[in-house]
Amino acid sequence: MLVACLFALGACESKDDPAPDAGTTVDAGTDAGSDPDAGSDPDAGSDPDAGSTEQPPPLIPEGYTLLMPSETEVHSVPRGGGEAPLRFAFVAEAGHHYDFIVEAANEGYVLDMRDAQGRSIDRVDQRFSGLDPFARSWHWSGLTAGAVHTVDVSQVTVPTRLPFVFRFVDMGLDDSGDLFTTAPSWTPSEQPRMGTGEHKGERDLFSFQTVEGHVYVLDSVFPTMFWELGFFDSLKEPQAFVNGMYFRETHAATAFKSPGGVLYASIQDNQVTLPLQPYTVVLKDLGAEDHGDTVETATALSAGTASVQAKMETLKDKDIFSLGVVAGHAYRVSCTIDGDKGCRLRNAAPGSDFSSLQGGDMSTTAFRASQATHFVHVDLDPVVPARWVEGQYTLQFEDFGADDHGDTLATATPLTGPSQAVSVFIADPSDHDFFSFEATAGQRYQLSCEWKTNPGQLQLSSAFEDMQGTRYPGAIERVDQRWMRTLTAPTSGTYGIDLWTAYTVALGASSCQFDVLAP
Repeated sequence: MLVACLFALGACESKDDPAPDAGTTVDAGTDAGSDPDAGSDPDAGSDPDAGSTEQPPPLIPEGYTLLMPSETEVHSVPRGGGEAPLRFAFVAEAGHHYDFIVEAANEGYVLDMRDAQGRSIDRVDQRFSGLDPFARSWHWSGLTAGAVHTVDVSQVTVPTRLPFVFRFVDMGLDDSGDLFTTAPSWTPSEQPRMGTGEHKGERDLFSFQTVEGHVYVLDSVFPTMFWELGFFDSLKEPQAFVNGMYFRETHAATAFKSPGGVLYASIQDNQVTLPLQPYTVVLKDLGAEDHGDTVETATALSAGTASVQAKMETLKDKDIFSLGVVAGHAYRVSCTIDGDKGCRLRNAAPGSDFSSLQGGDMSTTAFRASQATHFVHVDLDPVVPARWVEGQYTLQFEDFGADDHGDTLATATPLTGPSQAVSVFIADPSDHDFFSFEATAGQRYQLSCEWKTNPGQLQLSSAFEDMQGTRYPGAIERVDQRWMRTLTAPTSGTYGIDLWTAYTVALGASSCQFDVLAP
């Protein structure tokens, strides 16, 4: 009865589990221990699917050559005369960084690296490099582990003569992605993050969502003086970029005003010493810029404003102010800024373009108002080192009032001599101060003015002029702390003295004197 029950139970279990390879059948009543082969299947393990956890090998696309990373192996592949690209493939390991190094003396090529779905994730156009004298390294990281990535290398239009020579190297683990399509996301905050430049030339690339018009800053401290820092758009065009080549400092920062959308922060630590040390970096959103950069968005300043404080938030920042003025009055605007930076100022009347930069001191601009408002344009002097440090600056405004002397001989201020003090004030580069006098043929007349001694300050330009417009510039002499210009009148009649300057450094007041000299 017991045997019958056991047999019935076994039949039920067999019916519930129809798997053809379910265990090994042993005859009823056989003692497994008495048979040396009992419980042993000579074919056990011959079925590759039986209990196997191994993944099948990756499938390399037809026509592609599988690359195995090597630090020393150099591949030299003939390119032939056709247009068919060279095709390679490799299998990425999790978190690894790969260098595709095209050796020096290669002719032009186009390289296209794609992921397993056929999506292009890096494209290099070197068609116009000719016979490149330098080795070029293309850095790939942040790749999908275990996926097959393909590399197509197309030759230039003109058939090449030389083989394509390259190396493919596994550079080990990378803490961040190196490609735009694989860049990890980053949310701007005050929270610093640390990273490591695993080897020279690789970079850490991050994507972040921006707000149009906001200013973003990347601020880093590196272990060495060798670094590159920048912001890039989705077309890989730099929005702001700086490196340590000229500064020889371990602190780096750069900023830009976003056009909106997704942008990229690039951090490249080119340290070459071992052991490698981490860098620290902060990505900040500084919010909207403080002043508009067009005449439509200009910051309005009421008439009589003496000064205003603002800041240069990026190297490309520009601020525009709409200043309330009195028509006919002359104005001067000057800028002082902190740090190792310099201001540039320009001005424009409503409806006109901003003036070209005036000679000399670019941190000063001057104009004569023709309407009730006038625009002042502020940006940074590009001659100073192009590194970003937020620049606090102050604009000062001076109202010099109406013109003190006429601008032509017809409106000149008359002089009587024989010795007469003359006060001159050249308010802006368009201003002329004209003085007139009655001359006798053969008589000598002289104008002398104080010699400006401030560093870089220029002297006023001057010339004698007759009623027909003929100019008599003559030679300038310097005696002690004054310069002088002398005219021997060729004929009797009315003459004028014209004083002006094209340089902001010579603007302002001058103390002069007019003398009738002995014949």
